[in-house]
Amino acid sequence: MTDDHGTRDDDDADPPSHPDPELRDEIDPQARARALQSLLTEKGVLSTDAVDEVIATYEGDVGPMNGARVVARAWTDPEYREWLLEDGIAAVADLDISVNDEVMELRVIENAPDTHNVVVCTLCSCYPWAVLGLPPTWYKSPAYRSRVVDEPRALLREEFDTDLADDVDVEVWDSNSEVRYMVLPQRPEGTEDLSEAELAELVSRNSMIGVERLGDGGAIASDGGARAARSANTGSDADADATAEIDTAGKPVPRVDDDGPTFAEPWMARSFALAVALTDEDEPGRAWDDFQAELVAELAANPGAEDGSDADYYGAWLAALERFLTERDLVDEADFSARATAFADGERNAHEFVEGDPHAHADRLPEGHADGAHHHGHGDDHDHSHQH
Repeated sequence: MTDDHGTRDDDDADPPSHPDPELRDEIDPQARARALQSLLTEKGVLSTDAVDEVIATYEGDVGPMNGARVVARAWTDPEYREWLLEDGIAAVADLDISVNDEVMELRVIENAPDTHNVVVCTLCSCYPWAVLGLPPTWYKSPAYRSRVVDEPRALLREEFDTDLADDVDVEVWDSNSEVRYMVLPQRPEGTEDLSEAELAELVSRNSMIGVERLGDGGAIASDGGARAARSANTGSDADADATAEIDTAGKPVPRVDDDGPTFAEPWMARSFALAVALTDEDEPGRAWDDFQAELVAELAANPGAEDGSDADYYGAWLAALERFLTERDLVDEADFSARATAFADGERNAHEFVEGDPHAHADRLPEGHADGAHHHGHGDDHDHSHQH
């Protein structure tokens, strides 16, 4: 059972456990991810082509270039801008960008001279994949997820060099399974003569998350920003007492992957793709929300290092996937342990589950496999923003 943000309703339950804690500690994640794919392919649960398709899609077909096109069109077409703010998915689809409206809503929020918006997912890393690609490392880090809510002005100033004047209100929007947010930044001055394509080149991923401001800036508030009023109930719009302060000033936000690859290691790509390819809204217990609940629980129990490294994040992703599969009897625990050990010891290799070419290398990311994308969310049905 889940609450409104896709997490387990387990106040009385034990923290999530790995199917084989010793295996997790002693077997490297590449062997474990290969073992899962090998077993699932053998059982006919999914094909290697389906996994390759997901990887190829997120490596090359989705990303912030899509969001930049949306922003540029909104800047140049007032009617499109109004449509985008009213119905994000329909407006984005008009530019041949596909978002699965059965599992999520895309809400676009507009910056103004007196208002700045910034997006976060406090429990996990919900993110508008179709328009922004996969989230950067810093977005997934515990430091960002806490500080942007607790002290958004200080975070923007110290970590992203975004200084906001005292008279600019800051609103923090918490993405969830039902609603993903994207910021429509202000159009920079002096760009009146630029074409739509030229304008798109000015739009950064960070400006669409809200940690950068393309329009006017200004001096930072003298107090570094008010603390956020956290929601006391994630199923309502009620705000909690804003007087409770949390010291997050010592948590730096990692910025190392701004220009890095989508997946730093092949096992991360494989773990991600397996979860996306396996989830099925029509199969009981296998909807994306079901996997997301496992991931949120895993991150809550094992948040990893404060630097929010991809190894920590995808390590939690892989552990959640292993539990997701074994609890649903899609993978047998004993078979999984034996297969992961065999891969780690070199007794098996990834060639065996590459269909059609026994000599192909499964860790080489494929090119041009997919035309579309898989898009999923995690459970929450409230409109949730924090004002500062």
